[in-house]
Amino acid sequence: MLVVAVLPGCAGTPAEPSTAPPTATATAGVELEGSLLFTRAGGQYGDETVFLVPGDGSPEKQLTDLGEACCARVSPDGSSVLLLPSAQPVGPLTSATIPVEGGEPAFLSAVDPDLNLVAQLWSPDGTRIASEGWANADASRTGVYTAASPSGDDLVRVTTTDTGGHDVPLDYSPDGTELLFFRGMPEPDWDLGGSLWIVATDGTDLRPVETGNIAPSWWARWSPDGEKILFAAERNQPVGGIWTVGADGSGLTQIYIPPDGTFPITPEWSPDGSQIVFALDPDSNQFAHPDNSVIVINSDGTEPTTLMPTSAFKRNFDWFEPSP
Repeated sequence: MLVVAVLPGCAGTPAEPSTAPPTATATAGVELEGSLLFTRAGGQYGDETVFLVPGDGSPEKQLTDLGEACCARVSPDGSSVLLLPSAQPVGPLTSATIPVEGGEPAFLSAVDPDLNLVAQLWSPDGTRIASEGWANADASRTGVYTAASPSGDDLVRVTTTDTGGHDVPLDYSPDGTELLFFRGMPEPDWDLGGSLWIVATDGTDLRPVETGNIAPSWWARWSPDGEKILFAAERNQPVGGIWTVGADGSGLTQIYIPPDGTFPITPEWSPDGSQIVFALDPDSNQFAHPDNSVIVINSDGTEPTTLMPTSAFKRNFDWFEPSP
């Protein structure tokens, strides 16, 4: 059983980095099935700091040093966390794993000396890792790659892009045969004007996820039953919201309309697909790292409940069943 703690927030202006972890002072009185991984950013939390609220009701844990890791995702068996440490070995960017309880990172093998690989997720059976890949000196190598887990060997290229931006893998289909990814635009506004796509893991059957006139954000998730894609609106849109669309492109539905002036980000399904968790920002520019709240709703958008109030900037949720 997950009890989400209320934590003190950052100051309104960025604070100097600190090595002291925040301390839980109260609980929100809300219980959820499963464990919740998420990040805080801005102020003392730097670019990203990874936190975990365990599913056994124990206090929230800080898994990384302040500002020292991003791109965190839990393994299918709930035992390990895949992330990108800020402190990197010499060579291309390489992701690492840590135990779900925290610990020193174990870096994946850098199998190509010219290819940066930012790992984003495991396949459902835990045997493959999907990464955002690019070579600094050769734009033609940009795309989604998969490799054996945890070694990083058996590198397979899945996509090729000609937009000038990156392809970022977001989620495997529950049966492991397809990948959902975000096709971004060139810097600096890589996340504006991008689109969601699905591709088979062997690189075939590439097709867009039809989102109508809704500009999707760079974060989306496949439902546990494989039927729907969950996404929120792109940054800097005039209004926000959360939508689902069928994996076949049908049934685009807005399931959550936020209060006036607020903007949902990084929605995630509960392990059984019955609920959705997301952060609710005061405006549309999450890059400013505003203090925000964390909300859970039923999968049809009803019964919004605050898990964490407006305190610090929180995002990038991974809601999972803990390992036995």
